[in-house]
Amino acid sequence: MSLPTDDKARKAMPILTYLTEYFPDATLAEVAVSVAGNEQHNPGEPLHWAREKSKDQLNTAFRHMWDHKRGTVKDIDGQYHLAKAIWRLKAELQLQIEADKLKRSELTKNIIETAAIIDAQFTEVKDDSRRKGKARRR
Repeated sequence: MSLPTDDKARKAMPILTYLTEYFPDATLAEVAVSVAGNEQHNPGEPLHWAREKSKDQLNTAFRHMWDHKRGTVKDIDGQYHLAKAIWRLKAELQLQIEADKLKRSELTKNIIETAAIIDAQFTEVKDDSRRKGKARRR
């Protein structure tokens, strides 16, 4: 997904308001998880998602939710289990959205290629028909 290009539609997506007004403390806890994870897995590098090191999103999210539900609110590193679960669920959602975009992109490419083939075949049939029509008139 990306931001709409239409001005009215863009204004209807109050991202900053959502981040700061809906769940500000949860957002900060999630950012803290990202920073701690980045330092653990990519020490000294700018904040980024090292996808190759982060694979099993749903099972890991579930384990964090399990720990939270069983009464262990924070992990051994001091981060909230639920913030870690949220991070993992957002990672899974991001991967799903990207996969859907890729499918749509491939489908669009296939449709365009098929349309080009059909157009070429139609043009060939049309040209052949014209040649036959001219040959009959002679």
